[in-house]
Amino acid sequence: MLMIIWMIVTSAAMVKRMSIALALLLLQASSVNAFLCLPLPGAQQRHVLSQLTAAIATRTGKSNKAAAAVTYTPTPNYGDTQGAELYLDGVAVAAGATSLVSGVSWKINKGERVGIVGGNGAGKSTMLSVIAGYNMPEEGTVTVHPRATLGYLVQTAVSGSTRTLKEEAMSQMTAFHDAEAAVARAEARANVDPSDSNLLALERAQALWVEAGGEDVTQRVENILSGLGFQRTDYTRPCTDFSGGWQMRIALARLLLGEPSLLLLDEPTNHLDSAAKDWLMHFLTSYTGTVLLVSHEEELLRAFQCTTVAELRFQALELYRCGYDQFLEQRKERAEALEAAAARQAKERARVQGFIDRFGAKATMASAANSRKLKLEKMSIIEGPQAAVKRPHLRFPVPPKVMPELLKLRNASFGYPPAAPLVEKVDFTLTRGTRMVLLGPNGCGKSTVLKALTGTLPPLETGSSDRILGEGLEMGVFTQDLAQDLPQDQVAVDYVLATVRQKDMSITDQQARGALGALGLMGEKAMRPISALSGGEKARVALSVFALLPHNLLVLDEPSNHLDIGTTETLSEALAEFRGTMVVISHNKAFVEKLKVTHVGLIRNRRLIVEERMLRPSDWAFDTQSGGSGGASKAIVKSCSGKGGSKANDGKQDAAVADGGKANYKDQRARFKKMSAAPKRIAKLQVIIEEKEQKVEEYGKKMYHAGSDVAKVIEFSERKEALAVEVEALYAEWDELEAMLAEKNGQ
Repeated sequence: MLMIIWMIVTSAAMVKRMSIALALLLLQASSVNAFLCLPLPGAQQRHVLSQLTAAIATRTGKSNKAAAAVTYTPTPNYGDTQGAELYLDGVAVAAGATSLVSGVSWKINKGERVGIVGGNGAGKSTMLSVIAGYNMPEEGTVTVHPRATLGYLVQTAVSGSTRTLKEEAMSQMTAFHDAEAAVARAEARANVDPSDSNLLALERAQALWVEAGGEDVTQRVENILSGLGFQRTDYTRPCTDFSGGWQMRIALARLLLGEPSLLLLDEPTNHLDSAAKDWLMHFLTSYTGTVLLVSHEEELLRAFQCTTVAELRFQALELYRCGYDQFLEQRKERAEALEAAAARQAKERARVQGFIDRFGAKATMASAANSRKLKLEKMSIIEGPQAAVKRPHLRFPVPPKVMPELLKLRNASFGYPPAAPLVEKVDFTLTRGTRMVLLGPNGCGKSTVLKALTGTLPPLETGSSDRILGEGLEMGVFTQDLAQDLPQDQVAVDYVLATVRQKDMSITDQQARGALGALGLMGEKAMRPISALSGGEKARVALSVFALLPHNLLVLDEPSNHLDIGTTETLSEALAEFRGTMVVISHNKAFVEKLKVTHVGLIRNRRLIVEERMLRPSDWAFDTQSGGSGGASKAIVKSCSGKGGSKANDGKQDAAVADGGKANYKDQRARFKKMSAAPKRIAKLQVIIEEKEQKVEEYGKKMYHAGSDVAKVIEFSERKEALAVEVEALYAEWDELEAMLAEKNGQ
């Protein structure tokens, strides 16, 4: 007997009422050969489906695929939005048994630019997934305008896609592909029968193709791919060749090229370098559709030019019809006004209660006392603003003792054959107390250097190169994908405990809970499966391991990704206080500037250049340069250590540093003259550099204010880059003069 079970699930409440046990009983009692489910959005429904499908497989002895024909396509709920682009009516959202937000009624009109903010685990990503149809609300409805097209940056990126980069990026350009197919069909008909009607149909199809952007489609694709950091040589590479971070960029390019009228972006800058972040900021300022942006980056939220800021806090959503800076001011003003109103009411209630207590027992005043008592009972209590959520706390253990030289790389080249090496001839010693940041655009080899330091990527020439570890080295490694690579089925506190006990069996359950609690994962959250945590909460789980195990070397690759503003500040403060050695990659300027950096590592022409100095504004101009895979230079990499150390030069070598015995009299005199004038020249250089760096910042601001004026943005960008090059040259001159003075003083 063939029985087909049709299930139409319309609400989460219905799912909760469904009895899996009853369904399984029906399956056991019936000869069920097919199971069809239409539609099934939401994690809970998919869980029900998987159990029922497994039951069929068990009973029939067939695989799940053979036993069940399943159709699951997450789609938004299109319908009457009362004129808005998006309408949320009485929506409640939860993560498992934990309520995240409730009572949300919100209309988002066409063209609005909404910044969604809140701490890790507040429900921002869950809210976007509910709007996109990937999950269902616990209560209420989410409705999208029938004529809207919705685009959502899915966090699984393009994993498993067999297309090339360009094919995948263009895969959601539906209007263009439909128009192109229509032109092909019309051309085929006109070639067979060149009648007036067929030629007119071809003309109409071509006009629709032009309207769909067919004439400039190549330029649009190249603009977006190059803006996100891809080279033309990447266009024909299969998506499987790219790492997880680059696959996220492919997904972002695919989404932007699809040009949806309703764009949902969840932390789009997590895997972008400074250049790609700047490009995305400018792109979003000129985007004409409705955009909902979840981000922890204040710089992006400011550049985004929000028309509305929606804050998820204390299980409620509060709207501010203004930009991000105004939101910060208004939030403070609202809290102060609410606190004042609550204090006034409390004072009034105390006064009324005092009257009731004094005169309630007197016959002559009983009527007045009862009247006031009734007034007090009917008075709606004004609750003051809830106390701010306690900021996470993190402190790294005291580093174990280690030899002065922690790690050496000698004559080592690294890369991924058969491609050319990303970094060549690395000669580098990491000494105790070094606090180094590696800068450069994505693709230049920063993460490759980190993998080389940690030993996860062996050198290409194993016979002639060395990686030497210092005695007592205890290395802790935090990669940008570590939080996503955690075992999703394990409970958070169990994972932390199991991981730290591999090195220290004395760590107790209470200590593991304490580390998680200090990072904001208290009570029930510490007992959740890792899969039920947000991206930022997963990162906190990984960080709690660092808080329990002592290391004398921390290697960190984009550690602030996925973290909210408060946790990012906590991490930067903990790293600033850390007394060990660390190497950090980060494109987050505000984060890096708090780390008390002692060394800056730059990768130029496949060479690692390490300079002992503090950060400069021009370093961030270098960080935004594109490229990094240029031809290899034969220059020797130099590591600077101390004022008397050699400084690595990118361009010209100073011709006046020849040995005194070989230099002629004229060269010696010119050098002496330059050395004598060095103090005055350095003072002048300070003034010039400060002025030029101010102009660099001004051009950066002008680029943001230029908005959709592409010509102005390009003009300001070129001027900014030219100034940055000038500043770099001035710093090089300063370094040279300092070295001369050190030599003169016998240092």
